[in-house]
Amino acid sequence: MNNKIKSKLAALTTTTIWGVSFLASKIALRYADPFLLLAWRFALAFFLMNVLRLVLRIRFDFSGKPVGKLILLGILEPVIYFLCESYGVMYSTATFSGVMIALIPIAALVSGAIFLRERPTVLQTFFSVMSVAGVILMSVGPGSGLATPAGAVLMTGAVVSAAAYMLLARSISGLFTPFERTYCMFALGFIFFFTGALMHVRGSLTQLAAPLQHTPFLTAILFLGVLASVVAFFCQNYYVTYLTIPEAVVFTNLTTVVSIIAGILILHDPFTVLTIPSALMIIAGVVGVQLTGRK
Repeated sequence: MNNKIKSKLAALTTTTIWGVSFLASKIALRYADPFLLLAWRFALAFFLMNVLRLVLRIRFDFSGKPVGKLILLGILEPVIYFLCESYGVMYSTATFSGVMIALIPIAALVSGAIFLRERPTVLQTFFSVMSVAGVILMSVGPGSGLATPAGAVLMTGAVVSAAAYMLLARSISGLFTPFERTYCMFALGFIFFFTGALMHVRGSLTQLAAPLQHTPFLTAILFLGVLASVVAFFCQNYYVTYLTIPEAVVFTNLTTVVSIIAGILILHDPFTVLTIPSALMIIAGVVGVQLTGRK
C-alpha cells in the first residue's frame, strides 16, 4: 500500500472521528464551559503524547530547523481555531456555523493555489464547490438564521486559521515528522487552555476538577483526548504530508456527513428531506476531487 492510499485512509479516519467528536463535545458542554472542556481535552492528549514518546523512545531533532513555524502551527491550531470555533458556535446559529466551516476547503484551496502553487484542476474545483454546496444544503433546516457580529467575527477567525494551518502544515511537512508536529500542537494547546481555565476559575482547583465528577463528561473527554486529538491529529499531520491541498481539504466536508448521521442515530436529531441528497453531494464531491487531480 503506497503513501497516497494510506494518506486517504488516514483522512477518512480523521473525518469520521471528528464527525462523532461533535456529539462528544455536545455532551461534555453540559457539564463544563468551552475553556474547561478544552483544558482537560488537551491535558489528556499531551499526557498521552509524552507516554508515547517515552515508550517508543522518540527523540526530537530541531537543530537547524524553523522551530518558529512549528510553534506558529500550534498557535493556528488548536489554539486559535478551537478558541474561535468553540465561542463562535455560542454566538451563531447551527446553520451559520455549518456554512462558515464549509468555507474552509475553499479558503484552503485558493490559498494553496496562491502560496503553494498547488492549483486544482477545473474538475477538482467543480467537485470542491459541489461538496461545499452539499454542506450548505445540509445546514438548511428548522432553526436556521444569522449570527451576532461577535459570532461572525469568531467563525471567520476559525475559517482563516484552519486554512492557514493546512498551508503551513503542508509547507513544513518535509522538515518535521507527523509526531513532532502533533506533539508541538498539543503542548501549546495544553499550556494555553489549561492556563486559561485556571484563570477562568480564579485558581480554584475544586472548580477546575468539578466536571470530572460526572461520568458522561469523563467518557466524552476520553474520546476527545485519545481519538479526536491524538489519533485524529496524528492522522491529519500524516496525510497532509502526501496529499495536495485540493485532495486534503475536501475531506473536511465528510465530517459534516458523519456528524449529521451520528446525531440522527445517537441523539435522535431531526431527519429532513435534504439530508440524503446533500450527503450524496458531499461524498460525490470528495470522490470527484480524488479522481480528477493532476497525475
